[in-house]
Formats: sequence, C-alpha cells, structure tokens
Amino acid sequence: MSPEVALLDELWDIVKVHIPKKDRVEFAETILRTFEDHLSLDDIEEHVQSFDSAMKAAIKSHFDYLLDTDEEDDDYNTDWD
Repeated sequence: MSPEVALLDELWDIVKVHIPKKDRVEFAETILRTFEDHLSLDDIEEHVQSFDSAMKAAIKSHFDYLLDTDEEDDDYNTDWD
C-alpha cells in the first residue's frame, strides 16, 4: 500500500467517528478529491477492500471511470477465433 493510501485509510478511521452515518459517503468523497488534488492515489483500487463501506462507496463513485475502463478493456480483448 502506498504511503498516500495508508494515510487516507488512517485519516478516515480517525474522522469517520465524528461524522453522522448519513453524511459519511459525501464527506469521504470530499476527502478523496482533496487527496487526489495533492497526492497520488494510483494504487487505491488494489486496496479498496481495506476501507469501510462509506469510503468504498466514495471510491467507487469517484474512481468509477477507472473501474469501468478496466472492465471494458477485458471485454475488448476477447479472442474472436
């Protein structure tokens, strides 16, 4: 896990207890945008399972284009023999 993703994980564990459950996904998305503006989160997809459900939802929402691109690439590379 990159230091940036480890920092995100640690920060999220600290702040999430102070945020009402209904607001956690929105707040997590704000944190992700801030992190991405200043740090590299290139390997976050590999470590998404280490986060709770609110941060997972925020990661899926924020990085959806990456997840969809990977799935499309797999479909594109189908052997047509």
